[in-house]
Amino acid sequence: MKKYAQLIVPNISTERYRRMTQTELRKETLRLYKERCAGKIVINRHLGIPIHFRSNGRKTAYGEGVYSKKAAVVEVLPLLVRVARYNNFGQKKDTDPKNLVGYYNFKAYVIIDGKKDCIRIAVQALNDGAFYYNLEVNKIK
Repeated sequence: MKKYAQLIVPNISTERYRRMTQTELRKETLRLYKERCAGKIVINRHLGIPIHFRSNGRKTAYGEGVYSKKAAVVEVLPLLVRVARYNNFGQKKDTDPKNLVGYYNFKAYVIIDGKKDCIRIAVQALNDGAFYYNLEVNKIK
């Protein structure tokens, strides 16, 4: 595999999200996803594969934990998917859909509130050759 370095590291802030309730944060995350990501296809620079963003974004906002860092990351998510570095391949679980082959795991760096943080982007590889993103932001320590 070719050597790859992430040359663009976005700088974002969680300030506008910190005082939101969980309900407000979920609604805002979904709004941001629909505005900036929904239906887009981004070519990842490391592997050269097209990664699709599903059109509804409900899993991002409602299917798992949501917090201020995650909302802020959605602001720059297409850029992060484009510049992310491939890390490894993850096997599918028994509970995953039958058309899922496994997960391509990527890492991308972002500066959040002045501190460099690593974002894990799990891309679902389907048996029809399509790739769809999922997102995990390291929790505040």
